[in-house]
Amino acid sequence: MSDIGVSYSIQYSPNPVGVDLNLSIANTAVKVTLGGVPPLAVTATPNFSGNFVVSALSAVTTPLANAVTLSLGAFAGNLMNGRSFEVANIPPVSFNIRGVSGTLTPAGLSVSNFNGLLKISGDLKMN
Repeated sequence: MSDIGVSYSIQYSPNPVGVDLNLSIANTAVKVTLGGVPPLAVTATPNFSGNFVVSALSAVTTPLANAVTLSLGAFAGNLMNGRSFEVANIPPVSFNIRGVSGTLTPAGLSVSNFNGLLKISGDLKMN
């Protein structure tokens, strides 16, 4: 017996979706926080294929699929706004130059704007 499924194409608006990203540093972890994610209008359109059963089932269940996608899209901003993700970590750098070795460890890092560019500043401690 084979599986029977449904097949949809999903469209959403606004397209593209505009999102605000806030960059911050906690210790040596670089984090991005999402903001400004709008509610999305999401609609499902059935894909009609050579498989009559899948095409018919997709067409019949389209209202249910759209009820689900519209509900989830309306809450997209609520689900995503304020979420933080660690995207990088600034590691210590070890060196050995002419018999002198050590490790430079970043400390007191902060993020700021410098002439429209991203500036990460802080201290280096030598171990």
